[in-house]
Amino acid sequence: MKTLIKLLIIFIVFAVACYYSFNIVMTAFIHSEEEIVLPDVQGKSVIDAFSELSSLGFAIKKDGEEFNQTFAPGIVLRQSPPAGMNVRKGKVVKVTISQGGEMIYVPDLVGKTVRAADIVLKSSTLMMGEISRKYSILAEKGVIIAQDPAASSSVEKDAMINLIVSDGNPPAGVILMPDWISKPAALAKEWAEAHSLTVDIKTESSPSVLPDTVLKQNPAPDTDLSKVDKIIFYVSELPKTKADQIIFNYNVPSTKGNKRVQLVLIDDKGEKIILNAVKKPAEKISIPIIPEGKAIIKVYINKKFIEDVDIN
Repeated sequence: MKTLIKLLIIFIVFAVACYYSFNIVMTAFIHSEEEIVLPDVQGKSVIDAFSELSSLGFAIKKDGEEFNQTFAPGIVLRQSPPAGMNVRKGKVVKVTISQGGEMIYVPDLVGKTVRAADIVLKSSTLMMGEISRKYSILAEKGVIIAQDPAASSSVEKDAMINLIVSDGNPPAGVILMPDWISKPAALAKEWAEAHSLTVDIKTESSPSVLPDTVLKQNPAPDTDLSKVDKIIFYVSELPKTKADQIIFNYNVPSTKGNKRVQLVLIDDKGEKIILNAVKKPAEKISIPIIPEGKAIIKVYINKKFIEDVDIN
């Protein structure tokens, strides 16, 4: 038993001696590293900071990120230890990185008063910018009718939002463009004619909208028409009737043998195959069609293009 205790004491003494010897050696090794002046990496990108510090024998560690209006994302804001200190090689340099300016979504201010908009902007850490006024037949006086940047845009914290505010109905002699969208095109044309305005009507296919309804307009509502030469209304087209139908006739070539005939209608709606069948020599083909705008029919015999037939 006594022998075992002696051996244990010897082992403990040996272990303690090894521990202190190791510490002495490591301390000597660490202090043998030369001290150099720590460079300034503030204002540099993380990549450049890493490259510079590692080339001098330092390690780098991110100590956090912060929003910063001045520095772009990925730029070093601070370092620890600070630049200019004498530091031994192998030291870990901690850096704080910029996240760039804090981004804010612009609220929708259209339809609000200036006072209400100011409250909303302040709560969103944004600022009210330039306020301009224009006549409007769509919004009451004092109501915001447009903003820049637009709602839902991303801007930096404390950005300025410019507003256009309704100044109410225009004085006599000033004609503003009404909002004719979703209204009967006949009323829009009557209004334009009553004000001696030139109108161009363009039709568009819109099956879900009643025929002869204004789909789009140019210029936009509330535009001052004093310098506008022409108004364009895009109107849903009237449904085609049998009155618009024509009969396309074609005689198959009389050369020997049956032939595969393919007829392709090309008009404002695009391309459409109206016949693809085997026909006898000299057989007469009659097909009812309702072309849209300028139209031609391409004729193919046995998959070979033969001719274009103008419909209009």
